[in-house]
Amino acid sequence: MTRDVWAEIDLDAYRANIRRVRAAVAPASVMTVVKNDAYGHGLDRIVAAAVDEGIRFVGVLDAPVGVALRRAGLPEDVRLFAWLFGPQEDYADAVANGVEIGVSSETQLERIVETADGRPARIHAKIDTGLGRAGARPEEWADLVAAIERSADAGLVELAGVWTHIAEASDEEDGVSIRAFERAVAGVSEGRRTGLVRHLAASAASFARDDSRFDVVRVGAFGYGIAPGDGVTPSSLGLVPVLSLRARVVDLDESGGAVLSIGSVDGLPGAGRRLEAAVDGRRVSITVGLVETTVAPEAGLTVGDVVTLVGREDRGEPTLQEWADSTGTIGEEIAVRLSPRIERLTHGG
Repeated sequence: MTRDVWAEIDLDAYRANIRRVRAAVAPASVMTVVKNDAYGHGLDRIVAAAVDEGIRFVGVLDAPVGVALRRAGLPEDVRLFAWLFGPQEDYADAVANGVEIGVSSETQLERIVETADGRPARIHAKIDTGLGRAGARPEEWADLVAAIERSADAGLVELAGVWTHIAEASDEEDGVSIRAFERAVAGVSEGRRTGLVRHLAASAASFARDDSRFDVVRVGAFGYGIAPGDGVTPSSLGLVPVLSLRARVVDLDESGGAVLSIGSVDGLPGAGRRLEAAVDGRRVSITVGLVETTVAPEAGLTVGDVVTLVGREDRGEPTLQEWADSTGTIGEEIAVRLSPRIERLTHGG
């Protein structure tokens, strides 16, 4: 069957990235983050590869994804962590399936206890260290910890971790956040700190600062070979892009431009954008439309030629981050916006 548009998912590259990340952040462990269908790469295939590489902590963002993974046979020794919940969330399924829960407030804690069907929930208390993405503010922290410890004494919850999101704004500000996090951990009763999982850093911070790693780092973008931008490339970090997006020329317009049947409706950066793609490692100029993308006539393409929209820099292809730098976003955003109608083809193991 001839495909007009498809994405290739290189699981060998993903595995290599996981090994690279684990070596870089050791002795901290890695939580692989698979939110938004593993950043558009396909949840099941990515989780299977991660577990096969020895990953034993998976961050799923929202609990139903974790529940589905567990029910599909994810081994019990693989921990699941979710942190996005609504105010009226029912936590029963999450707790029953061993999904550990990020807790930001006493109100959320009360809701967990109310809906967990009498099972003790494993929770990770979140402190807001400056990013403003949920979490108890420093002045609220002591009260949240006290409420958690009372619930733990009653057998209603188990405090499994303390965590935060770091802003990654500047070295100075990140240092302030790290110190605030350390104070928050010290606010937990000494007897409860044994076995407590501390996690603050995501991909970029985990490579940049060894004082940010603590016990676990949450690695999303770097696992998929997506660099943080601002001129930093995947290869400079020792990473390989996992996703390549390709399209076949389906027509030529009256000026000789090659037409691809993919556009902004499929998740490409907004209509009217001019970007670069590649043909056999040679860069070509493209213009993104609503439902079609056109390659400049100078490329000299014919119907049936294959154009790589994003791929690997070692093959002369634009990376997700290169496109992101050109369009004022981040590589992860482009990956997760790619339409599910685009077939994902898996390569490697």
